[in-house]
Amino acid sequence: MKDGKMFWHLYTDMANQFVDMIDVFPPARFVEKAERNMIAVVKIPELSPGESFTPTVILRIDTTARDWLMEPQDIPDQIKSRLRGTFGKMKKFWEVEDPVIQELSQSIAERVSSDEAYVRLAHDVVRDRLKLKTHLDERRGASRAIREKEGDCDEHADLLIALARAVKIPARRVLGHYYKGVPEPEPHAWCEVFVERLGWIPVDPALNRFGVLNENYFSRIREGLVSQRPPIQLKVNRDTSTAPTIEEHIRMESVPNGS
Repeated sequence: MKDGKMFWHLYTDMANQFVDMIDVFPPARFVEKAERNMIAVVKIPELSPGESFTPTVILRIDTTARDWLMEPQDIPDQIKSRLRGTFGKMKKFWEVEDPVIQELSQSIAERVSSDEAYVRLAHDVVRDRLKLKTHLDERRGASRAIREKEGDCDEHADLLIALARAVKIPARRVLGHYYKGVPEPEPHAWCEVFVERLGWIPVDPALNRFGVLNENYFSRIREGLVSQRPPIQLKVNRDTSTAPTIEEHIRMESVPNGS
């Protein structure tokens, strides 16, 4: 393998987390991609079959609990219209034209009178309709989730996104980690929904959070223009028929303030 580059999603710019330090070995180029996703571009040296390459990234991230609903704001109509067009489309895993999702979204809409009330009720409906599983082997998407009546955090987020987009409320997915005080954090997914007069707010139906994130949330990838972005991607010129394998190992530890 030669002339390779690795594109590694490190974090996305969120209001509840602040990146204090980034240390990468070997040195990398940092770029901000779509939806404020920060990516390290790492050059891969020429490798022979059987050889490996192990880059390392150390991030120091300060996180805080935040309540988005405390900050109402005026948002111009043209921005709201643009967001509905950009973040209201059907995508893989967000099957807004599915008749079951359409029927459910209309039944929710008939019971409320505002976007915020709709999203709050949709949040409750997702929690009521889906049995929470842990760490499923595959991402099933909204259509399968509503029929199979179960799913992990991915399905909870995907169904809420589909229900929001079905009535032209902008919604997108956030992929990251939930830290429970052990070195191996849990992969986790939730979503952001654009609510009238409140802007983008986080909603996590799997963990029953609406407009609030605590300090244990770490955001890595925002997905709204597309429904899936791999954490690591390789672009390589290969001189063998064997595709390179990629493994990502993540460890976290809590550092006291001021250290």
